[in-house]
Amino acid sequence: MSTKPMTTVVGVVEHHARTRPDALAIEHGGARVTYAELNERANQLARILLANGVRRQEVVGVHLVRSIEWVVSMLATLKLGAICMSLDPKAPSERTARAIALAGPPVVLTSASRSAELSPGAARVLVVEALRTAPGTDGGDLGIEVEPADLAFAMHTSGSAGKVKIVLAQHSWLTHGVSHGVAVNRTGPADRGSWLAPAGAGIAVHEVCMLLWAGAGIHIAEPEVVASPPALREWLLAHGITQTFVITPVGEQLQSLDWPADCSLRLMTLGGDKLNRWAPAGLPFEVAVSYGSLEAFQIANSLHPWESRCTPATATSADRAAAPPVGRPLPGVRVHLLEEDLTPVAEGTMGEVWVDSPALALGYLADPALTADKFRPNPFGTPGSRLYRSGDAGRLRADGVLEHRGRIDDVVKIRGHRVEVGEVEWALGRHPDVAQVCVVGVRDEGQSQLVACLVTRGPVTPGELRSHAVRYLQEFMVPVAYVLLDRLPVNTSNKTDRLSLPPADWRKWRPAQPYRRPQGEIPRGLAGLYSELLAVDRVGADDNFFELGGDSLLAARLQSRIDGLFGVKVALRELMSAGTLEELAGHVELRRAGASDSDTLPPIVRRGR
Repeated sequence: MSTKPMTTVVGVVEHHARTRPDALAIEHGGARVTYAELNERANQLARILLANGVRRQEVVGVHLVRSIEWVVSMLATLKLGAICMSLDPKAPSERTARAIALAGPPVVLTSASRSAELSPGAARVLVVEALRTAPGTDGGDLGIEVEPADLAFAMHTSGSAGKVKIVLAQHSWLTHGVSHGVAVNRTGPADRGSWLAPAGAGIAVHEVCMLLWAGAGIHIAEPEVVASPPALREWLLAHGITQTFVITPVGEQLQSLDWPADCSLRLMTLGGDKLNRWAPAGLPFEVAVSYGSLEAFQIANSLHPWESRCTPATATSADRAAAPPVGRPLPGVRVHLLEEDLTPVAEGTMGEVWVDSPALALGYLADPALTADKFRPNPFGTPGSRLYRSGDAGRLRADGVLEHRGRIDDVVKIRGHRVEVGEVEWALGRHPDVAQVCVVGVRDEGQSQLVACLVTRGPVTPGELRSHAVRYLQEFMVPVAYVLLDRLPVNTSNKTDRLSLPPADWRKWRPAQPYRRPQGEIPRGLAGLYSELLAVDRVGADDNFFELGGDSLLAARLQSRIDGLFGVKVALRELMSAGTLEELAGHVELRRAGASDSDTLPPIVRRGR
């Protein structure tokens, strides 16, 4: 029995492989894979997974960076009727280990260069490079029935107080979202789309599967390209990209650059964070806003419907006088703005966004209490239907267009990633000198940032706190500032008053230290890079990149600039944990001397189940 052709992404890819076998599916670093080759490789890997004990509706861990192998692994997992759990190889190993322990995959797929980072527990570790050399594996379709109600993805996201949170989503979640996304974006087989999001982010599923559904070509950008808006613009132009999805802060920077009138790009979609400003008029491509989440895929889009879209190309002067909206709900989706007791707010006023959609996730793995809190019985719909509580504040205009007014809970969007501040507080609270901690989100020059406000038991510096945080948190989750207070403010209920934090001068709050001039070629070169990226006049040997105003996006750009200036690659995590410029210079000097290489890892050690 074959997979239903147009109800799951598996069936759609198999359809493309039969009808357009030689069409480009993926291009990465000069390597090209057609739809026929992609389907064959996924079938071969699916049979290997089957031979290694993977069964229907079991989880398979995919511990790979953005690559052709990631797409093959995802499809192979889904072809078995199994559940794909993408694990970010750049995440701290402890965080990954907790996700593996909760989900209990029998197999984790990884690369040879990342295998030593894993603590897989009882899972068997399979290295994708070794599997590709396995001779004689059948590449024909498996014929396993994959149903819309089957679970497809287990997506690891930020949880409170160090708790792992995994969102479970069915094939129907994906199908509704990508099919409507393809229709709204008018994506077709002739399109050349980009894949820019980290493989471990849920948004990568959106990018990849929309293009696969349309039969378009997927073009994968390298990390150093994604980290630099000017470099990304050149890459988009050089690769003839026609559609691209970028997280909002990066998209806002891209739009401010010069674009040739005859560029191939026709659509830039922004998502993953609140949009702060309209794109400039006169861009040679359309700019859209997509609004959704892991729990409620594809809620609204500013292109829908096309004839009355609300985008920079169609916005009036009256539109531009207000903040840009996120658009109208997609077909089949209803947005309710409700009070805490689930009663509707007055027309035209702000309320919490609750979503009624065919593309709601099933819930959270092994967390029935959180599932019951976020997914409620729908009092406005058919019996058995549900509402999803987004935690977003919004307002519906008279014309049905939704405005996003930020977050009302303690989840902050950082560069398109959802961060629950409870997880950041948990990590900082593990430091022996931290007595109390409150992490809050702030808007700084149009971007969301995290600021940690702390009461300590003894002397501790922001640099020491940051080095501690990097051990437990991904780069985008690490606060940019650490404000040391005598006590945390409380409200009338004797709870921490988050609304009064951080102090107004948090940007300037940093420990006083004497200036020491950088000495030597490498420290002086790094000081020049710091000064250029952070727009500061004087940089000392004891200065910290993040205390001067750096963030994880700027750190990625610094990583690329170091490579260009000194010809060495410094790991982003090592850059994040360097306390001072002088300490970072020491790492660079070791690289130049060939004494260390952060990307060289021991050979794979196979573990039994």
